[in-house]
Amino acid sequence: MSDYTTYRFIYNLFFIKKEHGEVLTMDHSAVLREEKNDLGIHKNVENLQQKTNGSLFDHKLGDEKYQNSQGIEIIIDRKKDEKLTNFGMETLKDRYLGKNESYQDLFARVASYYSDNSEHAQRLYNYISNLWFMPATPILSNGGTARGLPISCFLNESADSLHGIVDLWNENVWLAARGGGIGSYWGNLRSIGEKVGRVGKTSGIIPFIRVMDSLTLAISQGSLRRGSAACYLPVNHPEIEEFIEMRRPTGGDPNRKALNLHHGILISDDFMRAVENDSEWALVSPNDGSVQSKISARNLWIRILTARVETGEPYMLFIDTVNREIPEHHKLAGLNVKTSNLCSEITLPTGIDKDGKERTAVCCLSSLNIEKYFEWKDNPNIIEDIMRFLDNVLQDFIDNAPDQFKNAKYSAIRERSVGLGVMGFHSFLQQQGIPLESVMSNVWNKKIFSSIKKQVDSASNIIAKEKGACPDAADYGIQERFSNKIAIAPTASISIICGGASPGIEPIAANSYTHKTLTGSFNVRNKYLAKTLEKYNKNDDETWASITTNQGSVKHLSFLTDEEQSVFKTAFEIDQRWLIELGAERTKYICQAQSLNLFIPADIHKRDLSMIHYSAWKKGVKSLYYCRSKSIQRAEVINNKFEGSIDVNIYNSKMNGNGSKNNSTTDYEECLSCQ
Repeated sequence: MSDYTTYRFIYNLFFIKKEHGEVLTMDHSAVLREEKNDLGIHKNVENLQQKTNGSLFDHKLGDEKYQNSQGIEIIIDRKKDEKLTNFGMETLKDRYLGKNESYQDLFARVASYYSDNSEHAQRLYNYISNLWFMPATPILSNGGTARGLPISCFLNESADSLHGIVDLWNENVWLAARGGGIGSYWGNLRSIGEKVGRVGKTSGIIPFIRVMDSLTLAISQGSLRRGSAACYLPVNHPEIEEFIEMRRPTGGDPNRKALNLHHGILISDDFMRAVENDSEWALVSPNDGSVQSKISARNLWIRILTARVETGEPYMLFIDTVNREIPEHHKLAGLNVKTSNLCSEITLPTGIDKDGKERTAVCCLSSLNIEKYFEWKDNPNIIEDIMRFLDNVLQDFIDNAPDQFKNAKYSAIRERSVGLGVMGFHSFLQQQGIPLESVMSNVWNKKIFSSIKKQVDSASNIIAKEKGACPDAADYGIQERFSNKIAIAPTASISIICGGASPGIEPIAANSYTHKTLTGSFNVRNKYLAKTLEKYNKNDDETWASITTNQGSVKHLSFLTDEEQSVFKTAFEIDQRWLIELGAERTKYICQAQSLNLFIPADIHKRDLSMIHYSAWKKGVKSLYYCRSKSIQRAEVINNKFEGSIDVNIYNSKMNGNGSKNNSTTDYEECLSCQ
């Protein structure tokens, strides 16, 4: 809870205005003591009481000042509430506002707490309140409060021993208990039937993953920010075939399923070449490198793609591409990436480093709003200011994370990796009347991301000179404050807060849909399409109803030009090769990865399905997130426990490809840990 909110509480107790303007005074001490814990105040209340004489409000000018306990001051503008949509306000109210906290209070709380000084805080507040950038939701929820940590996304791995497995379980329980989203690597473990000890044989990875499944579910029950986890396995692990099927609710032994976990596969260059050549593929023991069996590479590839179409997963991490692009000082230190997170955009090293210390990687994220690009692009301070903000968020985590997070704290101290991301790319294109399937979209793609990269690199160097390089870089004489700087998260929640900007770098799912939350249903309409419809006097309920009926598409609106229809194509109508092309082009400017979803129609030929995924590897994309398909009934979920689902068939079809009803309830659950 912010000091400003506490001040308002004190202010209202001191001065209660009657209708005719008199001011009454009252004794507030007892009430203040009673309310102290409920407000979540972790600052010194007596100090705040003394500050009431300092006038946090300037009534003459009409400005309202926010001041935190460190003396950081921000002038806040409550008129900026007008920039928020009703949907955005309800999202903030449902999840992120403290008791008695307003929208602008929240923005000021976060900006002031993670600023270097009042001037920096004011600029940060301006960026956030203008919706130019938005911190990740753990920062919005917990920044400047005693409620929790500002980071809730982690990567780790298990060693090939009972001690290593139990250590991973133990760490993951503590991470999940704090609402953490976890990406764990299980590829070090021997497969089922391999020797252990003198006479024993292993039970393989699946039983241990299943325990993790149960632990995550148990720890998460009743939490506001639910813990969740993803498991990653290399494509040459002997249990890869069973691993692919572990989230499929039917078929196989139910005791060897993990339905509450997500999963991803590390795809190597060697495997992709084996698929190209239709070669046999060796499944190899991670313990001694012995070949346990050989299978058809293409058959395994098709199994992976079939699972992606039918369940949305596994995620795909092109691991050799990732490790070719890690920071030079990490290569020199012998570090490498083995896993990713719940959204497949984080690529940080885990495991034992050269100093014999265990690393659990930490994802410290926030996102620029590209929809507002022309409002902030010429601001000389914005990206450096945000990188300083992220540096302070990371330091807050290091200073305040509990001892059970020691591996994560160590990793954060050593590499100081952050991930500045984006949202609103498709919204920006529609605002400018540019089809996503066009050369001009790629021109802007390169222009925007190359500019961001140039500025974050400069900021890392400037801050390193001022505060010191991160230890990983300093060991090799490299002047970098941050080992990694850019990662593109999916941003489903913060995109809603930012006026309904398109999430991350993905295309919009529909031009009109209904989104249900606990506080009600919200009809979401594409504001740029509304402006286009105005030209034809068609911005009416009848037209919008027809768009909703057609799953958010405008292709039935014959009065629109071909160019206009192209601008407002939805995710499933866009040629997916363009998503790969744009993703590959921006990859060279992203030091980590991007949450890149594919949108597959029900009748896609398996040859086309294969070529889309193959081209992602060939063009240098680092990872693929969900494969969203219309072939199975499912709903887009922000968080199915707390915020409900999209009510119109955006990502789902009640009929499958052969016209029969499909009763699957598979959800694409968007991770709240890194957006």
